[in-house]
Amino acid sequence: MGRLQGKIALITGTADGQGRAAALAFAREGAKVVGCDLKTDLAAETVEMVRRAGGEMVSMQPLHLNDEEQVKAWIDFAVKSYGDFDILYNNASGVRGGSIESLTREDWDFNIANEVTILFLAIKHALPVFKRKGRGVILNTGSVAGMVGAAMPGNIPGNFVHNISKAAVIRMGVNLAVELSPYNIRVNTVSPGLIDTPATRPLLQQPNGLELFLKSALIRRAGQSEDIAQAAVFLCSDEASYITGANLPVDGGWTASGGLGQPDPDTTKIFAEAMAKLCNIPGGPNG
Repeated sequence: MGRLQGKIALITGTADGQGRAAALAFAREGAKVVGCDLKTDLAAETVEMVRRAGGEMVSMQPLHLNDEEQVKAWIDFAVKSYGDFDILYNNASGVRGGSIESLTREDWDFNIANEVTILFLAIKHALPVFKRKGRGVILNTGSVAGMVGAAMPGNIPGNFVHNISKAAVIRMGVNLAVELSPYNIRVNTVSPGLIDTPATRPLLQQPNGLELFLKSALIRRAGQSEDIAQAAVFLCSDEASYITGANLPVDGGWTASGGLGQPDPDTTKIFAEAMAKLCNIPGGPNG
């Protein structure tokens, strides 16, 4: 028996990256998956991958999560396919970078729409199903970008509106956990750090790009989409039945270190020498 055996899971953005990994992981754990994406061919390819692996999945594509009528149609499609569902995993997002001076109003609106509004619409139209069923699980995708500094090596600018929108997603999870608790609906957030996906690969392929990111974390490797998928499986399973309103960073220790990474040997040496001198001063730590 899988950890999600008998569950019906709706997952957004299943064409590639973290969404594809989640579809495969959820199906492997026994869930029947309903996916969606704008990328028609890749989304259909994910369905075939799940089925070849022995899982069960259907999908709607192309589907624009900013179009409320299309979101409603997706929810109806899920109910028609499998009946009342158990899980809504809001994985999909879209991002445009830039400092505040360089961002256009269109860039701002794009980020808010594709990182916050699409979650609102999916949750709004999934709620009647959850309420009718008498329980449900919602998992949103936040980011370390909404948690620490500028969430870039050296706190360089460029993530302004992305940081704001992901902070909003994290706050959304807390608020909904409270508001929806009377309906036996759990709401949590998973916040990835540096994950090797098609979206992040241009950054990682820059000269020294990967190394700059790794210096900011405690675990010296890039995360994989499967790392997020496994965290999502746990948070959506009955194993997490006493967890709601939580934000789980899956970031290799990025936020734990404050984005400073492992202890720096040179700095450690300087402080060790200073402490050694301090300990020999009358009235010092041992004085």
